[in-house]
Amino acid sequence: MRTLPFLLVSLALGAQAQSRIDEVLVYPGGAQVTRLAPVAAGAKELVLHCLTARFDPDSLQITAPAGVHLGPVQIETLPRERVPDCGKGPLDEDIRKLEARRDAITAELGALDTGLGYLRALGSGEARGTPAAGIAGTADSIRKTAQDALTRQAQLRRQQEELDKQLAPLQGERDRLASANPQWRSLRVRLSTAKDVELKLSYRIAQAGWAPSYRALLDSASGAVSLERLAQVSQQSGEDWQDVKLRLSTAQTTPRVAIGLPRPWQLDIYKPQPPLAEMRAMPAPAPMAAKAQSLENVMVTGSRVTEPERFDLSVFQGAHATEFTLPLRVNIASGTQRASLTLGSERLQAKLIARVQPQAEAAAYLVADLARPAGSWPRGPVQLLRDGALVGNSTLNVAGSEECLELPFGRDDGLRVQVEPEQKNAGNTGFIGVRAEHRYARGYVIENRHANAVTLQLVEAAPVSQHEDIKVQAQFTPTPTTQAWKKQPGLVLWELPLAAGQSQRFTAEYVISAPKEAVVTGLR
Repeated sequence: MRTLPFLLVSLALGAQAQSRIDEVLVYPGGAQVTRLAPVAAGAKELVLHCLTARFDPDSLQITAPAGVHLGPVQIETLPRERVPDCGKGPLDEDIRKLEARRDAITAELGALDTGLGYLRALGSGEARGTPAAGIAGTADSIRKTAQDALTRQAQLRRQQEELDKQLAPLQGERDRLASANPQWRSLRVRLSTAKDVELKLSYRIAQAGWAPSYRALLDSASGAVSLERLAQVSQQSGEDWQDVKLRLSTAQTTPRVAIGLPRPWQLDIYKPQPPLAEMRAMPAPAPMAAKAQSLENVMVTGSRVTEPERFDLSVFQGAHATEFTLPLRVNIASGTQRASLTLGSERLQAKLIARVQPQAEAAAYLVADLARPAGSWPRGPVQLLRDGALVGNSTLNVAGSEECLELPFGRDDGLRVQVEPEQKNAGNTGFIGVRAEHRYARGYVIENRHANAVTLQLVEAAPVSQHEDIKVQAQFTPTPTTQAWKKQPGLVLWELPLAAGQSQRFTAEYVISAPKEAVVTGLR
Protein backbone atom coordinates (compact mmCIF):
# COMPACT_ATOMS: atom_id res chain seq x y z
CA MET A 1 0.00 0.00 0.00
CA ARG A 2 1.24 3.47 -0.84
CA THR A 3 0.16 6.84 0.55
CA LEU A 4 0.60 10.04 -1.44
CA PRO A 5 0.74 13.46 0.22
CA PHE A 6 -1.46 16.30 -1.03
CA LEU A 7 -0.34 18.91 -3.60
CA LEU A 8 -2.40 22.05 -4.25
CA VAL A 9 -2.59 23.10 -7.92
CA SER A 10 -5.33 24.74 -10.01
CA LEU A 11 -6.71 22.84 -13.03
CA ALA A 12 -9.71 22.59 -15.32
CA LEU A 13 -12.50 20.05 -14.78
CA GLY A 14 -12.19 16.64 -16.44
CA ALA A 15 -14.38 13.56 -16.76
CA GLN A 16 -15.98 12.66 -13.45
CA ALA A 17 -15.56 9.26 -11.76
CA GLN A 18 -18.01 7.85 -9.24
CA SER A 19 -16.92 7.69 -5.62
CA ARG A 20 -18.71 7.09 -2.34
CA ILE A 21 -18.08 7.75 1.33
CA ASP A 22 -17.50 4.31 2.85
CA GLU A 23 -16.38 4.98 6.42
CA VAL A 24 -16.28 7.88 8.86
CA LEU A 25 -14.36 8.04 12.14
CA VAL A 26 -15.88 10.79 14.31
CA TYR A 27 -13.98 12.47 17.12
CA PRO A 28 -15.31 14.93 19.72
CA GLY A 29 -14.20 17.82 17.50
CA GLY A 30 -13.88 16.52 13.97
CA ALA A 31 -14.08 13.51 11.66
CA GLN A 32 -11.91 11.45 9.34
CA VAL A 33 -13.82 10.68 6.12
CA THR A 34 -12.81 7.75 3.90
CA ARG A 35 -13.95 7.63 0.25
CA LEU A 36 -13.64 4.73 -2.19
CA ALA A 37 -13.19 5.42 -5.91
CA PRO A 38 -13.04 2.65 -8.56
CA VAL A 39 -10.45 2.94 -11.33
CA ALA A 40 -10.64 0.88 -14.55
CA ALA A 41 -7.64 -0.96 -15.95
CA GLY A 42 -5.54 1.23 -18.26
CA ALA A 43 -6.83 4.50 -16.78
CA LYS A 44 -4.40 7.40 -16.77
CA GLU A 45 -6.13 9.64 -14.25
CA LEU A 46 -8.95 9.80 -11.73
CA VAL A 47 -11.18 12.89 -11.60
CA LEU A 48 -13.60 13.47 -8.73
CA HIS A 49 -16.08 16.36 -8.69
CA CYS A 50 -18.50 17.71 -6.08
CA LEU A 51 -16.21 17.21 -3.07
CA THR A 52 -16.87 19.40 -0.07
CA ALA A 53 -14.67 22.47 0.13
CA ARG A 54 -14.51 22.14 3.91
CA PHE A 55 -12.00 19.34 4.21
CA ASP A 56 -8.47 20.14 5.36
CA PRO A 57 -6.22 19.95 2.25
CA ASP A 58 -3.16 19.10 4.34
CA SER A 59 -4.95 16.02 5.72
CA LEU A 60 -5.74 14.46 2.31
CA GLN A 61 -4.21 11.01 1.78
CA ILE A 62 -4.64 8.65 -1.19
CA THR A 63 -3.90 4.97 -0.71
CA ALA A 64 -3.57 2.59 -3.67
CA PRO A 65 -3.02 -1.20 -3.89
CA ALA A 66 0.28 -2.66 -5.01
CA GLY A 67 0.91 -2.29 -8.74
CA VAL A 68 -0.74 1.11 -9.01
CA HIS A 69 1.54 4.06 -9.68
CA LEU A 70 0.33 7.43 -8.43
CA GLY A 71 1.36 10.72 -9.92
CA PRO A 72 0.65 14.36 -9.00
CA VAL A 73 -2.57 15.25 -7.19
CA GLN A 74 -4.29 18.46 -8.25
CA ILE A 75 -7.33 20.27 -6.94
CA GLU A 76 -9.56 23.15 -7.97
CA THR A 77 -12.06 25.02 -5.81
CA LEU A 78 -15.02 26.36 -7.79
CA PRO A 79 -18.01 28.55 -6.85
CA ARG A 80 -21.34 26.80 -6.65
CA GLU A 81 -22.66 28.56 -9.77
CA ARG A 82 -19.98 26.92 -11.95
CA VAL A 83 -21.05 23.38 -11.03
CA PRO A 84 -24.87 23.43 -10.60
CA ASP A 85 -25.12 19.62 -10.83
CA CYS A 86 -23.18 19.25 -7.57
CA GLY A 87 -26.01 20.80 -5.60
CA LYS A 88 -28.62 18.25 -6.72
CA GLY A 89 -29.75 15.69 -4.21
CA PRO A 90 -32.79 13.96 -2.66
CA LEU A 91 -34.06 17.33 -1.43
CA ASP A 92 -34.18 18.72 -4.97
CA GLU A 93 -36.09 15.64 -6.17
CA ASP A 94 -38.70 16.08 -3.40
CA ILE A 95 -39.10 19.76 -4.31
CA ARG A 96 -39.43 18.90 -8.01
CA LYS A 97 -42.24 16.40 -7.33
CA LEU A 98 -44.16 18.87 -5.17
CA GLU A 99 -43.72 21.65 -7.74
CA ALA A 100 -45.03 19.31 -10.48
CA ARG A 101 -48.15 18.58 -8.42
CA ARG A 102 -48.64 22.29 -7.79
CA ASP A 103 -48.26 23.06 -11.54
CA ALA A 104 -50.92 20.47 -12.35
CA ILE A 105 -53.30 22.06 -9.84
CA THR A 106 -52.58 25.52 -11.27
CA ALA A 107 -53.39 24.26 -14.77
CA GLU A 108 -56.67 22.71 -13.63
CA LEU A 109 -57.61 25.93 -11.83
CA GLY A 110 -56.98 27.83 -15.05
CA ALA A 111 -59.22 25.46 -16.99
CA LEU A 112 -61.98 25.86 -14.41
CA ASP A 113 -61.68 29.66 -14.61
CA THR A 114 -62.11 29.44 -18.38
CA GLY A 115 -65.20 27.25 -18.06
CA LEU A 116 -66.75 29.50 -15.39
CA GLY A 117 -66.08 32.55 -17.57
CA TYR A 118 -67.94 30.93 -20.41
CA LEU A 119 -70.90 30.13 -18.14
CA ARG A 120 -71.00 33.71 -16.85
CA ALA A 121 -70.99 35.06 -20.40
CA LEU A 122 -73.77 32.65 -21.34
CA GLY A 123 -75.88 33.73 -18.39
CA SER A 124 -75.44 37.42 -19.20
CA GLY A 125 -76.63 36.94 -22.76
CA GLU A 126 -73.23 37.50 -24.41
CA ALA A 127 -73.23 33.96 -25.81
CA ARG A 128 -76.71 33.83 -27.37
CA GLY A 129 -75.40 32.15 -30.47
CA THR A 130 -74.36 29.08 -28.53
CA PRO A 131 -76.76 26.15 -29.04
CA ALA A 132 -78.74 25.23 -25.98
CA ALA A 133 -77.67 21.64 -26.38
CA GLY A 134 -74.04 22.69 -25.69
CA ILE A 135 -74.86 23.61 -22.11
CA ALA A 136 -77.07 20.64 -21.29
CA GLY A 137 -80.19 22.41 -22.53
CA THR A 138 -81.54 23.77 -19.24
CA ALA A 139 -80.84 26.45 -16.66
CA ASP A 140 -80.61 23.75 -13.98
CA SER A 141 -77.82 22.09 -15.89
CA ILE A 142 -75.96 25.42 -16.10
CA ARG A 143 -76.39 25.96 -12.35
CA LYS A 144 -75.18 22.44 -11.52
CA THR A 145 -72.19 22.72 -13.85
CA ALA A 146 -71.16 26.03 -12.29
CA GLN A 147 -71.66 24.67 -8.75
CA ASP A 148 -69.47 21.63 -9.44
CA ALA A 149 -66.78 23.85 -10.96
CA LEU A 150 -66.75 26.22 -7.98
CA THR A 151 -66.62 23.32 -5.50
CA ARG A 152 -63.70 21.75 -7.37
CA GLN A 153 -62.01 25.12 -7.55
CA ALA A 154 -62.19 25.51 -3.75
CA GLN A 155 -60.78 21.99 -3.25
CA LEU A 156 -57.87 22.70 -5.58
CA ARG A 157 -57.03 25.97 -3.81
CA ARG A 158 -56.87 24.12 -0.48
CA GLN A 159 -54.59 21.51 -2.03
CA GLN A 160 -52.44 24.30 -3.45
CA GLU A 161 -52.12 25.92 -0.01
CA GLU A 162 -51.13 22.57 1.51
CA LEU A 163 -48.45 22.05 -1.15
CA ASP A 164 -47.10 25.56 -0.51
CA LYS A 165 -46.79 24.69 3.20
CA GLN A 166 -44.82 21.54 2.33
CA LEU A 167 -42.61 23.36 -0.15
CA ALA A 168 -41.66 26.29 2.07
CA PRO A 169 -39.45 24.40 4.57
CA LEU A 170 -37.86 22.29 1.81
CA GLN A 171 -37.00 25.36 -0.25
CA GLY A 172 -35.69 27.09 2.87
CA GLU A 173 -33.45 24.10 3.67
CA ARG A 174 -32.22 24.00 0.06
CA ASP A 175 -31.37 27.70 0.20
CA ARG A 176 -29.63 27.23 3.55
CA LEU A 177 -27.51 24.39 2.21
CA ALA A 178 -26.65 26.42 -0.89
CA SER A 179 -25.52 29.42 1.16
CA ALA A 180 -23.67 27.22 3.66
CA ASN A 181 -21.76 25.48 0.85
CA PRO A 182 -20.80 28.25 -1.56
CA GLN A 183 -17.95 26.23 -3.10
CA TRP A 184 -17.14 22.72 -4.36
CA ARG A 185 -13.83 21.03 -5.02
CA SER A 186 -12.63 18.95 -7.93
CA LEU A 187 -9.77 16.47 -7.53
CA ARG A 188 -7.56 15.03 -10.30
CA VAL A 189 -5.06 12.22 -9.68
CA ARG A 190 -2.58 11.09 -12.35
CA LEU A 191 -2.03 7.34 -12.16
CA SER A 192 -1.17 4.16 -14.03
CA THR A 193 -2.77 0.74 -13.43
CA ALA A 194 -2.98 -2.47 -15.44
CA LYS A 195 -6.02 -3.85 -13.60
CA ASP A 196 -9.28 -2.70 -12.05
CA VAL A 197 -8.57 -1.27 -8.60
CA GLU A 198 -10.18 0.84 -5.92
CA LEU A 199 -8.43 3.87 -4.48
CA LYS A 200 -8.99 4.97 -0.92
CA LEU A 201 -9.08 8.71 -0.18
CA SER A 202 -9.24 10.04 3.36
CA TYR A 203 -9.44 13.58 4.67
CA ARG A 204 -10.29 15.36 7.90
CA ILE A 205 -13.08 17.86 8.51
CA ALA A 206 -13.62 20.05 11.56
CA GLN A 207 -17.38 20.61 11.15
CA ALA A 208 -18.41 17.35 12.84
CA GLY A 209 -18.41 15.75 16.26
CA TRP A 210 -20.27 13.63 18.73
CA ALA A 211 -21.27 13.81 22.38
CA PRO A 212 -22.23 10.95 24.72
CA SER A 213 -25.58 10.54 26.41
CA TYR A 214 -27.12 7.74 28.42
CA ARG A 215 -30.41 6.23 29.47
CA ALA A 216 -30.79 4.42 32.82
CA LEU A 217 -33.84 2.18 33.28
CA LEU A 218 -34.55 0.93 36.81
CA ASP A 219 -36.71 -2.08 37.66
CA SER A 220 -37.49 -1.28 41.28
CA ALA A 221 -38.85 -4.79 41.97
CA SER A 222 -35.60 -6.57 41.08
CA GLY A 223 -33.16 -3.70 41.62
CA ALA A 224 -31.72 -4.17 38.10
CA VAL A 225 -30.53 -1.13 36.14
CA SER A 226 -30.11 -1.23 32.38
CA LEU A 227 -27.59 1.44 31.39
CA GLU A 228 -27.77 2.32 27.70
CA ARG A 229 -25.02 4.12 25.80
CA LEU A 230 -26.16 6.71 23.28
CA ALA A 231 -24.28 9.03 20.95
CA GLN A 232 -25.46 12.38 19.58
CA VAL A 233 -23.74 12.81 16.21
CA SER A 234 -23.87 15.92 14.05
CA GLN A 235 -21.98 17.02 10.99
CA GLN A 236 -21.98 20.12 8.80
CA SER A 237 -19.38 19.05 6.27
CA GLY A 238 -21.50 19.99 3.26
CA GLU A 239 -21.89 16.38 2.06
CA ASP A 240 -24.31 13.75 3.33
CA TRP A 241 -23.01 10.50 4.81
CA GLN A 242 -25.13 7.84 3.11
CA ASP A 243 -24.90 4.17 4.12
CA VAL A 244 -21.53 4.61 5.87
CA LYS A 245 -19.69 2.53 8.41
CA LEU A 246 -19.47 4.78 11.45
CA ARG A 247 -16.91 4.67 14.22
CA LEU A 248 -16.84 6.97 17.23
CA SER A 249 -13.68 7.73 19.18
CA THR A 250 -13.18 9.44 22.52
CA ALA A 251 -9.69 10.59 21.45
CA GLN A 252 -9.30 14.28 20.85
CA THR A 253 -6.70 16.54 19.33
CA THR A 254 -5.19 18.82 21.96
CA PRO A 255 -3.60 22.18 21.19
CA ARG A 256 -0.57 21.30 23.37
CA VAL A 257 1.42 18.21 22.35
CA ALA A 258 4.59 18.94 24.38
CA ILE A 259 5.81 21.01 27.32
CA GLY A 260 7.89 24.05 26.48
CA LEU A 261 11.14 25.10 28.16
CA PRO A 262 10.84 26.48 31.70
CA ARG A 263 11.13 30.22 32.11
CA PRO A 264 14.47 31.33 33.56
CA TRP A 265 14.51 32.47 37.19
CA GLN A 266 15.70 36.05 36.77
CA LEU A 267 16.65 38.46 39.55
CA ASP A 268 16.75 42.22 39.11
CA ILE A 269 16.71 45.45 41.09
CA TYR A 270 13.30 47.04 41.38
CA LYS A 271 13.01 50.25 39.36
CA PRO A 272 10.60 52.86 40.71
CA GLN A 273 7.69 53.73 38.46
CA PRO A 274 7.59 57.26 36.96
CA PRO A 275 5.38 59.82 38.73
CA LEU A 276 1.68 59.79 37.87
CA ALA A 277 1.92 63.13 36.04
CA GLU A 278 4.60 61.75 33.70
CA MET A 279 2.56 58.61 33.03
CA ARG A 280 -0.44 60.72 32.02
CA ALA A 281 1.76 62.69 29.62
CA MET A 282 2.90 59.53 27.83
CA PRO A 283 1.16 58.78 24.50
CA ALA A 284 -1.51 56.13 24.69
CA PRO A 285 -0.51 52.77 23.20
CA ALA A 286 -1.92 51.98 19.76
CA PRO A 287 -4.97 49.74 19.86
CA MET A 288 -4.29 46.10 19.10
CA ALA A 289 -5.45 44.84 15.76
CA ALA A 290 -8.50 42.69 15.95
CA LYS A 291 -7.67 39.04 15.69
CA ALA A 292 -8.47 37.74 12.23
CA GLN A 293 -11.40 35.42 12.19
CA SER A 294 -10.50 31.94 11.04
CA LEU A 295 -12.25 31.05 7.80
CA GLU A 296 -12.11 27.39 8.71
CA ASN A 297 -14.43 27.86 11.67
CA VAL A 298 -17.20 29.99 10.13
CA MET A 299 -19.99 29.51 7.63
CA VAL A 300 -21.32 32.39 5.53
CA THR A 301 -25.11 32.34 5.24
CA GLY A 302 -26.24 35.23 3.07
CA SER A 303 -24.95 38.33 4.85
CA ARG A 304 -24.75 36.59 8.22
CA VAL A 305 -21.73 34.78 9.62
CA THR A 306 -22.71 31.86 11.86
CA GLU A 307 -20.52 29.59 13.96
CA PRO A 308 -20.94 25.86 13.26
CA GLU A 309 -22.19 23.72 16.11
CA ARG A 310 -19.49 22.81 18.59
CA PHE A 311 -19.33 19.92 21.03
CA ASP A 312 -18.16 20.17 24.62
CA LEU A 313 -14.72 18.60 24.55
CA SER A 314 -14.38 18.68 28.33
CA VAL A 315 -16.68 15.68 28.69
CA PHE A 316 -13.87 13.46 27.41
CA GLN A 317 -11.11 14.73 29.64
CA GLY A 318 -9.76 12.09 31.98
CA ALA A 319 -11.20 9.19 29.97
CA HIS A 320 -9.08 6.69 28.07
CA ALA A 321 -9.43 6.76 24.29
CA THR A 322 -12.07 4.25 23.21
CA GLU A 323 -13.67 3.49 19.88
CA PHE A 324 -17.28 2.46 19.32
CA THR A 325 -18.17 0.80 16.01
CA LEU A 326 -21.79 0.69 14.99
CA PRO A 327 -22.83 -2.76 13.73
CA LEU A 328 -25.03 -1.39 10.91
CA ARG A 329 -24.38 1.26 8.30
CA VAL A 330 -26.10 4.59 8.95
CA ASN A 331 -27.18 7.78 7.19
CA ILE A 332 -26.29 11.17 8.65
CA ALA A 333 -27.21 14.23 6.61
CA SER A 334 -25.21 17.42 6.66
CA GLY A 335 -27.14 19.94 8.75
CA THR A 336 -27.86 21.20 12.24
CA GLN A 337 -29.90 18.19 13.37
CA ARG A 338 -28.24 15.70 15.70
CA ALA A 339 -28.64 11.98 15.04
CA SER A 340 -29.14 9.82 18.14
CA LEU A 341 -27.42 6.43 17.83
CA THR A 342 -27.49 3.48 20.24
CA LEU A 343 -24.08 2.03 21.14
CA GLY A 344 -25.27 -0.83 23.34
CA SER A 345 -26.36 -1.40 26.93
CA GLU A 346 -25.15 -3.01 30.13
CA ARG A 347 -27.30 -4.61 32.81
CA LEU A 348 -26.16 -3.95 36.39
CA GLN A 349 -27.48 -5.01 39.78
CA ALA A 350 -28.11 -2.11 42.15
CA LYS A 351 -28.61 -1.66 45.85
CA LEU A 352 -31.71 0.52 46.28
CA ILE A 353 -31.58 3.13 49.03
CA ALA A 354 -34.24 5.48 50.32
CA ARG A 355 -32.23 8.59 51.26
CA VAL A 356 -33.54 11.36 53.50
CA GLN A 357 -31.91 14.75 54.08
CA PRO A 358 -34.49 16.32 56.40
CA GLN A 359 -32.74 19.67 56.74
CA ALA A 360 -33.13 20.17 52.98
CA GLU A 361 -36.57 18.62 52.43
CA ALA A 362 -39.00 16.46 54.40
CA ALA A 363 -39.03 13.74 51.73
CA ALA A 364 -37.22 10.55 50.75
CA TYR A 365 -35.50 10.01 47.41
CA LEU A 366 -34.69 6.68 45.76
CA VAL A 367 -31.03 6.11 44.92
CA ALA A 368 -29.50 3.18 43.03
CA ASP A 369 -26.02 2.27 44.29
CA LEU A 370 -24.10 0.47 41.50
CA ALA A 371 -20.66 -0.96 41.02
CA ARG A 372 -18.65 1.14 38.60
CA PRO A 373 -19.14 -0.24 35.07
CA ALA A 374 -16.02 -1.36 33.24
CA GLY A 375 -14.72 0.46 30.21
CA SER A 376 -14.78 4.08 29.11
CA TRP A 377 -17.88 6.06 30.05
CA PRO A 378 -17.30 9.74 29.15
CA ARG A 379 -19.21 12.23 31.26
CA GLY A 380 -22.60 13.06 29.77
CA PRO A 381 -26.31 13.61 30.42
CA VAL A 382 -28.38 10.63 31.52
CA GLN A 383 -32.13 10.15 31.21
CA LEU A 384 -33.63 8.36 34.21
CA LEU A 385 -36.63 6.01 34.00
CA ARG A 386 -38.13 4.10 36.92
CA ASP A 387 -40.43 1.18 36.10
CA GLY A 388 -40.96 2.58 32.59
CA ALA A 389 -41.84 6.11 33.71
CA LEU A 390 -39.53 9.08 33.10
CA VAL A 391 -38.47 10.68 36.40
CA GLY A 392 -35.95 13.26 35.14
CA ASN A 393 -32.42 13.87 33.96
CA SER A 394 -29.04 13.97 35.63
CA THR A 395 -25.34 13.67 34.71
CA LEU A 396 -23.42 10.41 34.50
CA ASN A 397 -19.88 10.89 35.81
CA VAL A 398 -18.26 7.48 36.16
CA ALA A 399 -14.73 8.94 36.26
CA GLY A 400 -15.72 11.23 39.14
CA SER A 401 -17.13 8.42 41.29
CA GLU A 402 -14.93 6.42 43.64
CA GLU A 403 -15.89 2.82 44.34
CA CYS A 404 -19.59 3.01 43.54
CA LEU A 405 -21.78 4.87 41.10
CA GLU A 406 -24.98 6.48 42.37
CA LEU A 407 -27.97 7.22 40.17
CA PRO A 408 -30.99 9.14 41.53
CA PHE A 409 -34.49 7.97 40.59
CA GLY A 410 -36.79 10.60 42.06
CA ARG A 411 -38.93 10.85 45.17
CA ASP A 412 -39.99 7.82 47.16
CA ASP A 413 -43.49 8.68 48.32
CA GLY A 414 -43.75 5.39 50.19
CA LEU A 415 -41.80 6.89 53.12
CA ARG A 416 -43.29 9.52 55.41
CA VAL A 417 -40.79 12.02 56.81
CA GLN A 418 -41.67 14.10 59.85
CA VAL A 419 -39.34 16.89 60.97
CA GLU A 420 -39.83 17.97 64.58
CA PRO A 421 -39.42 21.66 65.44
CA GLU A 422 -35.81 22.48 66.28
CA GLN A 423 -35.12 23.39 69.93
CA LYS A 424 -32.65 26.23 70.54
CA ASN A 425 -31.37 28.06 73.62
CA ALA A 426 -28.31 30.07 74.54
CA GLY A 427 -26.52 31.00 77.76
CA ASN A 428 -23.19 31.59 79.49
CA THR A 429 -20.95 29.05 81.18
CA GLY A 430 -17.53 28.79 82.80
CA PHE A 431 -15.93 31.00 85.46
CA ILE A 432 -18.06 34.17 85.78
CA GLY A 433 -19.58 33.42 82.38
CA VAL A 434 -16.54 33.77 80.13
CA ARG A 435 -17.94 31.47 77.42
CA ALA A 436 -21.16 31.66 75.43
CA GLU A 437 -23.05 28.43 74.92
CA HIS A 438 -25.61 27.47 72.25
CA ARG A 439 -27.74 24.29 72.39
CA TYR A 440 -29.62 22.70 69.51
CA ALA A 441 -31.91 19.66 69.54
CA ARG A 442 -33.32 18.09 66.37
CA GLY A 443 -35.64 15.15 65.87
CA TYR A 444 -36.90 13.22 62.83
CA VAL A 445 -39.39 10.37 62.45
CA ILE A 446 -39.33 8.16 59.34
CA GLU A 447 -42.21 5.77 58.61
CA ASN A 448 -42.05 3.04 55.95
CA ARG A 449 -45.43 2.73 54.24
CA HIS A 450 -44.18 0.27 51.62
CA ALA A 451 -45.34 -3.35 51.61
CA ASN A 452 -41.69 -4.44 51.82
CA ALA A 453 -38.58 -3.48 53.77
CA VAL A 454 -36.29 -0.72 52.53
CA THR A 455 -32.73 0.35 53.19
CA LEU A 456 -32.94 3.77 54.80
CA GLN A 457 -30.23 6.40 54.83
CA LEU A 458 -30.64 9.61 56.84
CA VAL A 459 -28.03 12.34 56.42
CA GLU A 460 -27.58 15.09 59.02
CA ALA A 461 -25.22 18.06 58.69
CA ALA A 462 -23.60 18.48 62.12
CA PRO A 463 -21.61 21.58 63.19
CA VAL A 464 -17.84 21.33 62.70
CA SER A 465 -15.42 23.64 64.50
CA GLN A 466 -12.88 25.48 62.38
CA HIS A 467 -11.17 27.17 65.36
CA GLU A 468 -9.58 25.77 68.46
CA ASP A 469 -11.58 28.12 70.71
CA ILE A 470 -14.90 26.77 69.40
CA LYS A 471 -15.91 23.53 71.13
CA VAL A 472 -18.67 21.23 69.80
CA GLN A 473 -20.28 18.40 71.76
CA ALA A 474 -22.68 16.11 69.87
CA GLN A 475 -24.98 13.28 70.92
CA PHE A 476 -26.91 11.11 68.44
CA THR A 477 -29.64 8.50 68.91
CA PRO A 478 -29.38 5.84 67.62
CA THR A 479 -25.65 5.61 67.08
CA PRO A 480 -24.86 6.75 63.52
CA THR A 481 -23.10 4.59 60.97
CA THR A 482 -20.47 7.29 60.34
CA GLN A 483 -19.88 10.93 61.22
CA ALA A 484 -17.78 11.58 58.10
CA TRP A 485 -19.94 10.37 55.22
CA LYS A 486 -18.17 10.55 51.85
CA LYS A 487 -15.04 11.49 53.83
CA GLN A 488 -16.54 14.83 54.85
CA PRO A 489 -16.42 15.53 58.62
CA GLY A 490 -19.77 16.72 59.92
CA LEU A 491 -21.90 14.68 57.51
CA VAL A 492 -23.56 12.22 59.87
CA LEU A 493 -25.08 9.14 58.25
CA TRP A 494 -27.51 6.60 59.63
CA GLU A 495 -28.03 3.52 57.45
CA LEU A 496 -30.33 0.74 58.57
CA PRO A 497 -33.11 -1.56 57.29
CA LEU A 498 -36.65 -0.34 57.90
CA ALA A 499 -39.33 -3.03 57.83
CA ALA A 500 -42.73 -2.53 56.21
CA GLY A 501 -44.95 -0.40 58.47
CA GLN A 502 -42.06 0.37 60.86
CA SER A 503 -41.17 3.85 62.16
CA GLN A 504 -37.79 5.06 63.39
CA ARG A 505 -36.98 8.22 65.33
CA PHE A 506 -33.60 9.95 65.05
CA THR A 507 -32.29 12.70 67.34
CA ALA A 508 -29.26 14.97 67.21
CA GLU A 509 -28.22 17.27 70.10
CA TYR A 510 -25.40 19.81 69.89
CA VAL A 511 -23.71 22.05 72.45
CA ILE A 512 -21.54 24.78 70.89
CA SER A 513 -19.38 26.96 73.15
CA ALA A 514 -17.00 29.80 72.35
CA PRO A 515 -15.43 32.80 74.13
CA LYS A 516 -18.13 35.26 75.08
CA GLU A 517 -16.61 38.15 73.14
CA ALA A 518 -16.02 36.07 70.00
CA VAL A 519 -18.32 36.47 67.00
CA VAL A 520 -19.01 32.92 65.79
CA THR A 521 -20.06 32.58 62.17
CA GLY A 522 -22.34 29.81 61.00
CA LEU A 523 -24.71 29.78 63.95
CA ARG A 524 -28.32 29.15 63.00
